Amino acid sequence: MKRKVNLREITVKEPLKVKTTVQPSLLELPEEVSEASPFEVEVEITKKPTGYQFKGKIEGTVKLTCSRCLKEFPYKMSCEFDYKLLPTSEIAGGEIKSSDLDIKFSNESVIDLAEVVQEQILLNLPIKPICSSECKEIRYIEWEDSEDKRWKKLKELHNKLKLKE
Repeated sequence: MKRKVNLREITVKEPLKVKTTVQPSLLELPEEVSEASPFEVEVEITKKPTGYQFKGKIEGTVKLTCSRCLKEFPYKMSCEFDYKLLPTSEIAGGEIKSSDLDIKFSNESVIDLAEVVQEQILLNLPIKPICSSECKEIRYIEWEDSEDKRWKKLKELHNKLKLKE
């Protein structure tokens, strides 16, 4: 299974197509992800007059915690990506235009597809994960008794709100 791609092997006439699996142990996943399945990666890399074009798809499953009920649930990720990779010599001064947002800059000749997968996971994780559209429960964490009066006041308020429900 090919995980690292040497860009010098790609010609203008023949793009490189790679289909591989990236293990989660090779990725630095954010703390929101408690578990992950292996990620299936399909990528086509085309050499352009300046740089390379990356088009592909990543699929896998991660385990997230619902931001409402705090239960863990599997979240299927299926994301497509399309970006240009240009040498750093192409960086121009000035403002970033919206057309520049799908451009990456690097002078590396070998690309690790695990880095591509990691980036796409970070870009496609939900900000507030919710286990289902029907989830309405909000679970409160019980406070332990404390000497601090502020915690006691919060606990009293929490109990009053519970009684009103």
